[in-house]
Amino acid sequence: MVNPSSSGRREASTPTTSDTARTVHLLAAQFLRNLGPLLILFLLARMTEPETVGTYSLALAIATPFFVFAQLGMRTVTLTLSPEASFRNYTIVQSAALAIALVAACVFGGVWAPQLEAVVLLAALVKVADAFSELSSGPLQRRGHSLTVFTASLIAAILVSLAAAVVLALTRELIPTMLALATSSLLSAYLFLFRPAHRASIVAESEHPPPAAGVRRETRRIAAAGLPLGAAMSLMSLIATVPQYLVTGSFGAAETARLAILLYLFALADIVTGVLSQAWIPQAQQAARRGAARASILSITARATIKWTLAYVPITLIGLLLATWLVPLVFGKAYTLSLAEAIPLGLAIMALPSAHFMATAVAIQNAYVHALTLAVGSTALSLATCLVLIPQLGVAGAFWALLVSVASRAAIAATVLRLRSRRPRSV
Repeated sequence: MVNPSSSGRREASTPTTSDTARTVHLLAAQFLRNLGPLLILFLLARMTEPETVGTYSLALAIATPFFVFAQLGMRTVTLTLSPEASFRNYTIVQSAALAIALVAACVFGGVWAPQLEAVVLLAALVKVADAFSELSSGPLQRRGHSLTVFTASLIAAILVSLAAAVVLALTRELIPTMLALATSSLLSAYLFLFRPAHRASIVAESEHPPPAAGVRRETRRIAAAGLPLGAAMSLMSLIATVPQYLVTGSFGAAETARLAILLYLFALADIVTGVLSQAWIPQAQQAARRGAARASILSITARATIKWTLAYVPITLIGLLLATWLVPLVFGKAYTLSLAEAIPLGLAIMALPSAHFMATAVAIQNAYVHALTLAVGSTALSLATCLVLIPQLGVAGAFWALLVSVASRAAIAATVLRLRSRRPRSV
């Protein structure tokens, strides 16, 4: 269960921001943070061949699992770890993990796809910037500076997008464009998010010092919380990357490009749901501090899940109808969404609230190890579906596998919460 003693005192001194405003700030920040990769896809689709888009997407698919693991779920850890650790030690753990991931991604890329090694390296550097942005956003959010997260993300999105767009317009080449994207992303993450998070943490830690603990002991505690989250998220990233491998092998890079662009429809919904579930964390934590039993966490999670699922139904239907028209209009005639693909994609989006809120409830109880339980179960079922359906159905098979992963994650998380509710509470 969450220990309210230290976190409650610390949050009391942070700037007051309404739940609605905080959610809007964080949601907008997440959209802006994903603007760069989406803009690159758009520009590549309009200025180059589908094979180039497929190459870019495949390089990201190679690098992503390593860096999703190296992120160690650090934003969730910084928001939920109790007692909270110092920002310096979060940074030490994150930096070490990212260094290992950078080497691993380059080695794997050089062995599996040597012709993509330079592209994979640049994609990896972009992922390093993303990881530090996530790390920095957690402490800022925890201390009530959601407006800072939004403002920094807005400035970074403008600079990163302009740098990449100008280079691509001038060169029409993938590698120079990705070099501009990586360089501007790293500088923006450091200047506009990492430094403000560091300053805010210094102020907060001077007012409410974290419990005295050696660097080695505290970094081990952070790593112990983050490793199962990182492993779980890395496994779950395979749900998006493995289908791209299989589609490339069965249908070619051009079809992989179409899948990558259509996956952004799901990714946008996933971002929204992730922010909503993170903004819901204080409400759930307050319920825990009032002395509620674990079973009540499951019940309030179910209520939040039902509310947002009902809201998602009409939004998803309207969104998919618009997508069938807008995607080929924006990205080109080669990028279409068929009814056979829209059905499983829509169902997967509607299942997102249950998956996110149930998984967040597990993290709120600091049951980080169960993130692996969710990931192993949902990933195994999804990959089995991929192997069976993608060779026959192509992109539609990938979306059916996506639905299986989201629905099974929600079901497993609900089972974990129910089983924990039956255990006697520790005093």
